[in-house]
Formats: sequence, structure tokens, C-alpha cells
Amino acid sequence: MVGRLLKLLKEIQFKSHIKKVKRFITIENSSHLLNGFKLILNKPITGKNYLLIGTNTMLNCIITFESSAGEVIIGNNTFIGVSNIICRSKIEIGDNVFMAWGGYLYDHDSHSINYIERQNDIQQQLSDYNNGVNFIENKNWEVVNTKPIKINSNVWIGMNCTILKGVTIGEGAIIAAGSVLTKDVPAWTIYGGNPARLLKEIPLELRRK
Repeated sequence: MVGRLLKLLKEIQFKSHIKKVKRFITIENSSHLLNGFKLILNKPITGKNYLLIGTNTMLNCIITFESSAGEVIIGNNTFIGVSNIICRSKIEIGDNVFMAWGGYLYDHDSHSINYIERQNDIQQQLSDYNNGVNFIENKNWEVVNTKPIKINSNVWIGMNCTILKGVTIGEGAIIAAGSVLTKDVPAWTIYGGNPARLLKEIPLELRRK
């Protein structure tokens, strides 16, 4: 009985959340936002589509826009499990992409390499929190490096992978579980490790014609 009530409460909370954020999403009717999906927006711009989703796609992830900037585009026939997508510039995911649970896509450095700017971040966070607003409400993003992430079609990303700013993953590539990507991955290769490196190339007969 308790389990059923908790499930019902979760479904009500999910529907309430989608109702609040749906004006920032463009999604085809054949795609699905699963109960684990959440869209977090800091200072969103009215009328802006932050998230564009193609056909026959399923999302069970958390997508966070830490500022009013950024755009996430997800193609057709794609599945993203319980993972985190954190965007300030642009993250683009192609068609027929599998992304397992526990992953992180992060298209910026979050903080400056200048320790003085990081001190400023801490003070600003404290001020915002004490004023009852989101603790990054007034963060200075001008000092933070950011570069788009692009994941091309037919890519498979294993569980607990981290993909950092500026990375492009070529078509058909496979990323082994637990990998950390800091550099581009060529098409039709298998990469793994921390930092990720080439493990093998996918045979020609298994590549898209």
C-alpha cells in the first residue's frame, strides 16, 4: 500500500514539474519523458526553447541550464538513462544514441582557473543563499570557459561516463563504462579509460554503409 502511494505521489510530482517547464521544450508527440526526467532552469528567458527533442526518443535524465544561456538538441530514436546533462553553451546528441545511467555531460568548467574568481564565486553563492535565491543566481559566467559538446548518431555510451566541454564523439563510436572524455573520439572506434584512449576500431562490416 505504501509503495503504491509513493509511486502515485512521484507521478503527481512529475506531471506538475512537466507542466511548469513544458513551455521551454519542443518535443515530438512520439517521444517520451520518463518519470526520472527533470529540467532545471536558472533565470530562463521567456519564449526560448532550451530543449529540442526529435521523434521516438526516451529521456530519463536531468538536464540543467545553470544560466539563461544554452541549448540542448536531441535527435530521433535516442535513449538517455538516469544521467545528468549540464549545459551553458550547446550540447547536441544525434539519432540512435544509447546513453546508460550514471553519466555526466558538462559543457563548461564551472569555475575559473583563477583562484581569486573562485573566491568571488564562493562569496556570491553565500550572498545569494542568504538572500533566499538560487545560490548561483548571480554567478559571473564571463570568467568560465565553455565549449559545445557534440555526440553524433549511432553512438553507444556506457554507464558512469563523463564527457567534458568541447568533446565531439564521432558516428558509431562506443564509450566503455566509467570513461572520462576530454578529447574528441573518432567515428567507429571504441574508447575507454580515464582519460579515455583508443581500445580498438570497429570492423568495417559493422559500420553504417
